[in-house]
Amino acid sequence: MYRNVEEFITAELVPLVRAALTEGAEVRAALQVLADRVDTLTAELAEGELSELRKLAGRAVRALEVTPVEGGIR
Repeated sequence: MYRNVEEFITAELVPLVRAALTEGAEVRAALQVLADRVDTLTAELAEGELSELRKLAGRAVRALEVTPVEGGIR
């Protein structure tokens, strides 16, 4: 058991706060990357350049394609 409040805070709360701050920083970084990608797509669409959108759409279509099997679906 902890002898005083300071030991409790140091042993229990400080690690929790550090972990939360680290996780928050990682989430912010991931959101920044996503925002950058959205900005890139928006700029390309505004300029009439659809190359990035075509790439993404092509990947999505390929991921969803089902190869036909003779005689029905197996």
